[in-house]
Amino acid sequence: MTSTRSESEAAFRPATLADVPRMAGLIAAADLPPIFIEEFIDGFLAADVDGQVDACGGVELYGDCAVIRSVVVDPSARGLGLGGQLAERLIALAGARGAGDIYLFTQDAWEFWKHYSFIDVALDEWKGPARACWQYQFISQNAEMAADIHTMWLPVSA
Repeated sequence: MTSTRSESEAAFRPATLADVPRMAGLIAAADLPPIFIEEFIDGFLAADVDGQVDACGGVELYGDCAVIRSVVVDPSARGLGLGGQLAERLIALAGARGAGDIYLFTQDAWEFWKHYSFIDVALDEWKGPARACWQYQFISQNAEMAADIHTMWLPVSA
């Protein structure tokens, strides 16, 4: 279902602990793991539409690397450009916090992330600090479960 609401109605802001239940629901509904949100809340952004969180995404920092995760948009708010705006804001946030390299995992949004200059990269090409990411740890230890998952990389421009 595509929304009839306008893009101008979205308010982007840092997520708070009070947003976690709603964000976890959105993340789970997108078949993504709704875990470690509280632990990385300082890297999550929320997009409010009509007074509720209708999109969110996060960036986790590991040394001079970042991992983008859980970029989701509620079906009722699709078509407003929220996913793209979140992607741009998370990339900017990672860069502002000192990340020189940004990584992510995706199964269904590979084409979406290519629009933001992410390229495929082999798991063993991830830089050392990013390998501390819980997602990296899980996927590297369960490769048979991750056959359809793309690993992507974006160098942050100076």
